[in-house]
Amino acid sequence: MIEHYCNQDAVWKRVEGRDAYGKPKTITSTHIKVRWEGKRRLVRNAQGQEVVSEARAFCREPVQPGDLINFNGRDWEVIAVSEVPSLNGEVYFREVSL
Repeated sequence: MIEHYCNQDAVWKRVEGRDAYGKPKTITSTHIKVRWEGKRRLVRNAQGQEVVSEARAFCREPVQPGDLINFNGRDWEVIAVSEVPSLNGEVYFREVSL
């Protein structure tokens, strides 16, 4: 069912490492379908700190914190990811805070 709502195009840039300055050094790009919402809210990052998320996206791909999502020509860093399971216990989709 989520597939019907994921009708916007984005590019998932999987970050596989960072250089000495913290910049992504190895990136694998994949075109994905998302449902994008520009909505500001407080979320917890991977370190447990409260940070402001400027947007969120819903997708099926295994996006991880630290990855990048390019939407409308802008790279957004993934702050947090929540997995939503289906009734059989498998991950159905992910809510990505950016």
